[in-house]
Amino acid sequence: MNEYAYDPCRDLLVINGDGAPWITACREYFKGRVCFQLDRFHVARELRQCLSGHPRWQAIRQKLAKQDEEGLLVELNSALGTLGDEAKEQQLAALIHRIESMPGCIRDYREWLKEQGVDTTGMYPMGRAESVMSQLAYRVKYRRSWTDKGLRAFFKAMIARMDGIRLFGRRLGEESSHPAEETVSTASTKQTIVNKAKQRVRRLWPEITRNNVPYLQQSSGTPIYHVLSELKGW
Repeated sequence: MNEYAYDPCRDLLVINGDGAPWITACREYFKGRVCFQLDRFHVARELRQCLSGHPRWQAIRQKLAKQDEEGLLVELNSALGTLGDEAKEQQLAALIHRIESMPGCIRDYREWLKEQGVDTTGMYPMGRAESVMSQLAYRVKYRRSWTDKGLRAFFKAMIARMDGIRLFGRRLGEESSHPAEETVSTASTKQTIVNKAKQRVRRLWPEITRNNVPYLQQSSGTPIYHVLSELKGW
């Protein structure tokens, strides 16, 4: 609570999980201040394991995609008893019980927030929100080191780009009102980079090419040695 400035008596929580008891316990602990979402990935995986190839499979997928909890339960209950596999029947029955025991766990969390008087403009669906978090994590982790100030600035720029928010007077990726000036500046910058690269190549060329052809590194007395000796000065 100290780190994230969270006040359980004031703030609302949206929790996304796989249905493990230690996660779903939040519903009882936070009462009406939390919306628990059953993770779509886990639900879809279980449905695929039980119902892939079933005549109702496409209809069930559509209900899940629309986050139509009531319609999904109707479809699942209609499929129960038609799978022809006892293990799959038990798995599907357990999934139905899990969904029924947590009303609202399939529906869009933004609907719940709206009921609480929260403006959800600009909020992503849960799946896309998780995808954005994955993109942010990919860009800032993997042995990269950040200062707090640099990390905040990077997040601000990356999110502005995703959402099309104006940053430094214009949207990221938006054309400038002075394209001619920027073209000259960009061309000048590119030429500077090219010139520096050429200078670096000239400086490193002897080190790069030295000892690259093993055949030329034979001792004196060999035919190649005599040939190169005769060519000396050409």
